[in-house]
Amino acid sequence: MADFNAIAAVSRTLRRLLVDRIETAGVTVTLAPPDVSVANVNGARINLYCYQLDQQAALQNQHAPGREHPAAFGHPPLSLTLRYLMTSHARSEDQPDSDLIAQSLLGDAMLVLHDFGGRMDEMLLVTNRIGQIGDPVLDAVLQQEFERVKLVLSRVPLDELSKIWSAMPQANLRRAAVYEASVIQLEGRRPRRQPQPVELRRLTVSASKPPRILEAYRTPPPAPADTLRSPRVGVGEEVTIEHAPLVAERLYVRFGQLAPIRVPLPSDGRIRIDVPGDDYPIDLDHAAVRPIPPELLLQPGTLEVVLLGVVENEGVEGALDRGTPFAAESALRSNTALMQLTPLVVTAMPASGDAAAILVLDGERLWAERLPSEVVVGDAAIPIRPPAPGDPWAAPTPTHVEIPVSAIAAILDPGPTQHALAVQVNGVRSAVTGLSFRLDP
Repeated sequence: MADFNAIAAVSRTLRRLLVDRIETAGVTVTLAPPDVSVANVNGARINLYCYQLDQQAALQNQHAPGREHPAAFGHPPLSLTLRYLMTSHARSEDQPDSDLIAQSLLGDAMLVLHDFGGRMDEMLLVTNRIGQIGDPVLDAVLQQEFERVKLVLSRVPLDELSKIWSAMPQANLRRAAVYEASVIQLEGRRPRRQPQPVELRRLTVSASKPPRILEAYRTPPPAPADTLRSPRVGVGEEVTIEHAPLVAERLYVRFGQLAPIRVPLPSDGRIRIDVPGDDYPIDLDHAAVRPIPPELLLQPGTLEVVLLGVVENEGVEGALDRGTPFAAESALRSNTALMQLTPLVVTAMPASGDAAAILVLDGERLWAERLPSEVVVGDAAIPIRPPAPGDPWAAPTPTHVEIPVSAIAAILDPGPTQHALAVQVNGVRSAVTGLSFRLDP
């Protein structure tokens, strides 16, 4: 398949064809913009100018047949259609018959392209004007192409041709013919991937069903039976997961993108587990806590809860023989239960203050660098941001934030009113804690 030289190779092929087959003697074929005077060319000439390139949409996702394995992951070649503007020029432009000569030259060239433009791949030179007699007309770069380059006369409206010439203020409008050359394919440079062939076949059978979560909610404290079940939970708080009856060798709970946490079996249809904070809890697979990587820490927002049931499957494996029985484990994934992970406000100081005060809040998941975070005082929301030089508050952390009361002094009325405090991160507001702030005069 051709490389990036294929575009120039098409132009060279067209020039070889015209020079070899044109009947008018002494005609030069040039490849230049129409408004350029080609050096050392003083006689009559035909000029070809590649002015537009379009991608072939039909071949955009297709490999050249026979070049790639059907299972290969690769990048199809860049398939193009080239458009050429062909003009003719007499030896001089100011003689009485100059335009007639140019018309004759254009007709001669158009007849050559009409007769031979569709089969350039099989043609040989019949003169020695541009090579040895018997040499291929097709450029060497294109000779191994699967798609054959064909040339057709394109009907272009006069207004489109006028736009082309108007873009060249130094050139006068000249009669021209537009030809399309297609298909030209340029091979990509990126390496290809091909999967390994299947040499060992495995068939497994399992009668087990995946776990099914019925409901997931924050474990309520002792209360009447009609207490609402809330899907809002904070790190360190307990979650209750109700599920349908299941059969599994081992059972795991996964929060978001964290590693699965193993829970005891048999289960009575209800699992209680704390939402991990900075460490994985001790479970049946791990006798000690493990730190959670910072990039995987659960953040306020939508929290996905999934059950994974590990079961043992029976199967047979082999190549072209009868195969050998084997046993293997697989993890069956349940449906996804959606909860909301909320920020947790533990303390807020001071309980009251004037516009010069700094409000300090401590808790869990109060701020994250790439998540919108704000403190809500009554109806006023103040974005949490790092301090600029000269600002009197400390830089925010996930467990500690400070905001200037002056940012809300113009919104809140001073007086005895106690304004409820909350923190909102990633669109999720913290639970009601009873903490409040009073703005003093």
